[in-house]
Amino acid sequence: MLTKDKIRRILSNRIEELSSLNLPHFSLLNDITKASLRIKKAVEKKEKIVVVGDYDVDGVVSSSIMHLFFKNFYDNFEIVIPDRFDEGYGLSPKLLERIKADLIITVDNGITSFEAAKICKEKGIDLIITDHHTPVSCDNLPKAYAIVNPKTSPDFPFKEICGAEVAWYLCAALKHQMKLNTDLREFLDMLSIAVIADVMPLTHMNRTLVNMGLKRLNRALKPFSAAIKRFFQKELKSEDIAFQVAPRLNAAGRVSHASLAFRFLISQNDEEAFKLWLELDGINNKRKEIEKNILEQIKIDESDGFLVVEGDFHEGVVGIIASRLVHRYKKPAIVLSKTAEGYKGSGRSLGNIDIFEMVEECSDILEGFGGHKMACGLKLKEKNLKFLKEKLNEKVKKYQKEDFYIEDFVLGELPFKEIDYDLYEILKEFEPYGEGNPKPKFTAEAKVEYVYNLKDNHYKLVLSQEDCFLPAVIFNFDEDFEEYIKFKFSVGFNDYNNEIQLIIEEIL
Repeated sequence: MLTKDKIRRILSNRIEELSSLNLPHFSLLNDITKASLRIKKAVEKKEKIVVVGDYDVDGVVSSSIMHLFFKNFYDNFEIVIPDRFDEGYGLSPKLLERIKADLIITVDNGITSFEAAKICKEKGIDLIITDHHTPVSCDNLPKAYAIVNPKTSPDFPFKEICGAEVAWYLCAALKHQMKLNTDLREFLDMLSIAVIADVMPLTHMNRTLVNMGLKRLNRALKPFSAAIKRFFQKELKSEDIAFQVAPRLNAAGRVSHASLAFRFLISQNDEEAFKLWLELDGINNKRKEIEKNILEQIKIDESDGFLVVEGDFHEGVVGIIASRLVHRYKKPAIVLSKTAEGYKGSGRSLGNIDIFEMVEECSDILEGFGGHKMACGLKLKEKNLKFLKEKLNEKVKKYQKEDFYIEDFVLGELPFKEIDYDLYEILKEFEPYGEGNPKPKFTAEAKVEYVYNLKDNHYKLVLSQEDCFLPAVIFNFDEDFEEYIKFKFSVGFNDYNNEIQLIIEEIL
């Protein structure tokens, strides 16, 4: 049986946190000094600088940080975020057709932009790549002026940082070189959103930055954060960012254009920001409808160990669909959208399954790919679809059954007598929860004293255990309640009633 003291020990042993004074120094990233000196030279010579971002949350936040940083001291710069549907991902040859620049800086992309890097060289454009994605090989990188990436930096102690963090570090290096007065802490609110949205592990420096960023976010110091606070009317936690804020920001690039999310983040007044936020909310509702319709169409061959699904799907939501399939079938999945050239799609993984490695081993039949262990993007011709399915289903056989296991992080059985405000305070100490530091879950057995239907299949219960009574909620439950239940739950707080409540995730 668990106790409060035991829970505290378990949680304190599973995370590593740094003091804000001990964050890794920017100089530990390879090429960052070279990159910052080149940018300084461009500013001094009044050269045209173009920053190329990405259309997901990490890419949009990276672009926003660069915009807000540069606008304080330089005018001759431009932020370009590709159109997902017309120009595709990252710095592509097609995107270069509309860029006029002396210096291009990528943020959250570029580590696989071999062809674009070659074109830049031919045109006499210096290219600085800042990215966090896994390179095909550290010995085989695009021919750029400088590449700043933790995964190509042996001395950088923490490899799993997001693209916005790399962009933020570049700003730090440039601040140092140009002796600027910019306070880089002002970007921590949006930086925390990028770390959480890109599912980076919330340990080490990520935990430190997210903790600092969430505090700034909840103080609503900028129009964008004021709009989010006005909409939700509560203190925002990492789970709110992951499941409420990030999907709305992502929806712009999935269904419309990421420039909407970019304009929201750099908004200069509260009313403009709130209007843009409501627009993002509406686009996100549209995204949910598209997603629901696609999921209803898909037919799965459950004999496959690796799910590969193709169809005339909306290109912007294939990554989300892949995530849904992974969680439903407990298998890695790739969802491909039909294009004029063949197929283009996204994959997601689980457990210990390295989807990037498997896709990389199929590179001979792909037109392009990129990503990391848990997610990938790829393009292929229609004639190679059958071979891709066969290869991936063969390669996934090397994994053992336990490699497919999605860790549920149940700490153990927790008696009702241990569940009180003191326990809730202990659990709050170890926030933020997320990747690498999952929210603690517990099991218990109790008698169902009272059931109230909130709406649809959402219920509020009163449970008892040895003269202890606790309220609980359960969502999307369409069965009858037994008199005694065993269940898995997390501990929450009902702000409306000012009471501890159990959030039941599953009846066991």
